[in-house]
Amino acid sequence: MARSVLAWRWRRNPLRRRSDVFEAWAGLTTACVIALGAPAAGWAAGATVGSTLRETVRAEHAQRTQRPAVVLRAGPREVSDSDPETGQVREERRLAVVRWTADDGRSHTANVLISADRGKGDRISLWTDRAGRAPAPAPLDPGTADTHATLAGIGTFLAACVLGLMARQSLMWHLMRRRLAEWEREWAAAGQSWGRAGAGG
Repeated sequence: MARSVLAWRWRRNPLRRRSDVFEAWAGLTTACVIALGAPAAGWAAGATVGSTLRETVRAEHAQRTQRPAVVLRAGPREVSDSDPETGQVREERRLAVVRWTADDGRSHTANVLISADRGKGDRISLWTDRAGRAPAPAPLDPGTADTHATLAGIGTFLAACVLGLMARQSLMWHLMRRRLAEWEREWAAAGQSWGRAGAGG
């Protein structure tokens, strides 16, 4: 029964209108776009973002290096806050003065954030520029890059699905308005001949 109801728009019958056929094709096209286009768009977006982020990972690792440093002075523990991206509570940190040796053999000092369980005299690993003259933020992690690429792909897939459904709904609204206008014209024409002899009424 359900198949016959869905297929009546495709069969020739006196009740079928051109708008019915157009609506059926619009529904089929939307289904194809969502089933094929949305995954393709999601994959393309994820691949593009992933490629860009992996290049960023390679560039940052090429421009920065980890080297040993010694904590000279450590301040009080800072109140931990939550990571806006993950919502997880970050590790407690403290501001400290650290010293390290650059590639030219010179010693450098700087104020950096270290883990709260580290104190004066402890040795830590410090990210610096390639020559070791200044501290630098940690480079982007490959796992984080992959996660962002996956989220970009999923977001694009969902956006494509929503846009496809919105486009279909907008088209159906215009078709319904057109169909109602056709019915109004046909009822007006039928009313003029209603009950007249020889008019079939």
